[in-house]
Amino acid sequence: MSGDFQVVPLWTLPLADICATLNAGYEGYVVPVRFDETALMRRVLAEHIDLSASGLLSAGKADPAGILLVARRGRISRIAALGLRPAWRGAGLGGRAVRWAIDTARARGDSALILEVIEGNDPAVATYRKAGFTDRRRLVGYSHPGGDGRDSGAAQAVSPAEVLPLLLGAWPAGASWQTDPRCHAGAVAPVEAFADAAGEAAALVDRSGPAARLLALAVRPEARRRGAGRALMRAVMAQTPGKPWTISATLPEGMAEGFLHATGWTRTPLRQIEMEHRLDGAAP
Repeated sequence: MSGDFQVVPLWTLPLADICATLNAGYEGYVVPVRFDETALMRRVLAEHIDLSASGLLSAGKADPAGILLVARRGRISRIAALGLRPAWRGAGLGGRAVRWAIDTARARGDSALILEVIEGNDPAVATYRKAGFTDRRRLVGYSHPGGDGRDSGAAQAVSPAEVLPLLLGAWPAGASWQTDPRCHAGAVAPVEAFADAAGEAAALVDRSGPAARLLALAVRPEARRRGAGRALMRAVMAQTPGKPWTISATLPEGMAEGFLHATGWTRTPLRQIEMEHRLDGAAP
């Protein structure tokens, strides 16, 4: 593996091949991961994954060794996924892919490269730290048993585009990449949007799976501490009584924690570490 490491830009490859390599790269992962073409394209659009900056990893053999997805917003880049086939794990290829991502981000003039890694995935954490990444913060998730069917009329279904200005204006500073409202700029079904009658609170949800997902909930700053957020969440949950709800482990630890605990949410065991590699010389 001295001079045989290559990265083939993903934009040159069929989407089906990208999915197949991703699924092979995440075989036996610490949590189940499965990609299909529709779900992958939703992630590409929402998370601003740049297929020209992402690559298929090879090491001199016919079959690809793995895959690297890179997302970009302004001068910040993010390693959105790095998966290696089982036969290539522990051979140093992951470290080479990370260094390639760092070098190409620096060549673009990016100021930082960030990523998330599941807490407890020690080999991956060690790889990133060796490459110069430092821990930034912990990301956590929550679960909720769901609503009881009452008060469902207090939530009005609206277009996701209608609530985006409220989310952008009211969202807490320091959002993680996947909780940033910009992820929902092009939201389409199965993502749904709801607002209260006064236009003080808005929520984005996805109720298509076994557990409904709360993607975003925000209240206008001038209307906070009046119960608008609590009422809207209760009303949205009431539309699918008995269905459990989740927030994925992408929420910065401490963000909205008091509100979530007060409204019946419980933190889930899975946690992630958000890591950062500064490329502009600034302190982490």
